[in-house]
Amino acid sequence: MVASLNSTSSAGTSTALGRPRRVSLYGVGIVSPGAANLREFLSLIQEGKPALSPIEELQGAFLVGNPKFDFEVHRDWITQRHAPNKFSQLSDKGYSHVRMAVGTSIDALESNPGLEQTLKKIDPRIFVCYGSGFGDLEAYFKGHDEYKAAESSWQKFWAHPERNAALAEYLGGKKSFENVPPSPTTFEIDTQERASAWLAWNAFWSEKSDGLQEYLREFNEMESITIGADVANDKLNVIRAKAKAKKALADKWKHPVPPWEAVNANLLWNLPNAPAAQVSMLHGIHGVSYASIGACATFGLVLRQALDGIRSGNYDAAIVGTTDLAPPPELVAGFNAAKVLAAGCDIGVPLCNLRGTHVAGGACTWILAADDVMEKLGQKSLGIEIMGVGLSSDAEHIITPSLEGPKLCIRDAFAQASITPADVHTWDMHATGTPGDWSEFKLIDNLPASTIITARKGIFGHGMSTCGGWELTAQLLSTQKNGTKYSLLGSGIENQKVHPSIRNVGRTLATDKPMTLEAPNGLVCGKLSMGIGGISSCVLSKIH
Repeated sequence: MVASLNSTSSAGTSTALGRPRRVSLYGVGIVSPGAANLREFLSLIQEGKPALSPIEELQGAFLVGNPKFDFEVHRDWITQRHAPNKFSQLSDKGYSHVRMAVGTSIDALESNPGLEQTLKKIDPRIFVCYGSGFGDLEAYFKGHDEYKAAESSWQKFWAHPERNAALAEYLGGKKSFENVPPSPTTFEIDTQERASAWLAWNAFWSEKSDGLQEYLREFNEMESITIGADVANDKLNVIRAKAKAKKALADKWKHPVPPWEAVNANLLWNLPNAPAAQVSMLHGIHGVSYASIGACATFGLVLRQALDGIRSGNYDAAIVGTTDLAPPPELVAGFNAAKVLAAGCDIGVPLCNLRGTHVAGGACTWILAADDVMEKLGQKSLGIEIMGVGLSSDAEHIITPSLEGPKLCIRDAFAQASITPADVHTWDMHATGTPGDWSEFKLIDNLPASTIITARKGIFGHGMSTCGGWELTAQLLSTQKNGTKYSLLGSGIENQKVHPSIRNVGRTLATDKPMTLEAPNGLVCGKLSMGIGGISSCVLSKIH
């Protein structure tokens, strides 16, 4: 597979020698199943054993990857740099995916001595971008449940004949109405049908409540109190006046909590760009902060944005990452319905039993920067260059990857990196432990037979957006260099358990044994992410 002349990539700003600006990795932070930081993550990869556990809500029928994370370990770091209430604010209002993004950003700074101070010198020429698979679903679920519970009580209250003349007239046979729901009393007690009938009954009659209409008139009068010309003083006066009127209204009607007051304001902290915004505020970064979401390919997506932003000269550095909540049962059920999840308590191992994947939560933060700027400031990189990141859409299916879509992003990455497949030493597959693993080999048919193939979702599961970050970190940072020789850790896959059809494709697989190879000019590594979302990414890197 050669670099495509039709690639959509842009070379970006060139150096004085005509080459694109070189971008390297300067910091990494990790939270994953079985690992609370980068050090533990690399130990997990070296051990090669699964860090998955049963999900209790589903009676152990499915394994998931619950992140090993304790936000408390970051208390001192945060309180040394911010007001005393900053940590509690993030703990109480920030949801789990936000806290994990914050935590891994701190770990990323601490992974490279001097990096925190170096970044301060180049602000605001830094941007922050985080993606997420679903945000924190539990925040939405909780908000929905809070609202619906309050709505049910609210409608029941106003549907009562004491506050509803229309219902009183209907029950007394004095007046008829159209489209009246069936009476709940016609259904058997303690059945779902009866419960549903009560909800429909109360919703119908509460709309006709004269008591509710009177209450709303009084409520709107209270809310119409406005701030006058003296904003500073009038604001406090209005707040006091409304609080007094609200108490009087509640004392008069003795109503339950209105639905609009039942949902916790913390729901707003689950905005898609909340992780990036909180990281920018924590570290005092004034470049733009935003969210990018591309399902399984999200980590490659944020890397591409970092690469483009730095090579174009618009920025000198980027803090990018992904963050996924611990899998709730609703998400597991959705994956099961999509027929990609492994059921039971046996590990679904990539390239082996092809019985499905395991959903996992956690986060990954990378700090990328232009070498020309960082070298002048005396800041060393982690010895990893990002050569190219290709992106493409399948334009066919939301879950099952096509052949042409991923191949487009692979060609795009090679065009950016100005190398050919013959230059690649290692390649990490998306490999979810489904029959798609076998099909994925068709996408890399131009790689040399000597290229070592890795796949690690059997260790930490499938992070919805974070899988690419974990796998790239494992691929690049678990590799040991000794002169021109590189030692690769295994993938945790037992050679004798590799599926026969995959064993016959003629590829060099990294199993459970370390491997060594020679690379005088640096180790070139490729990584493909694809699948749900219909988006694919390909990352080409070099270990110097």
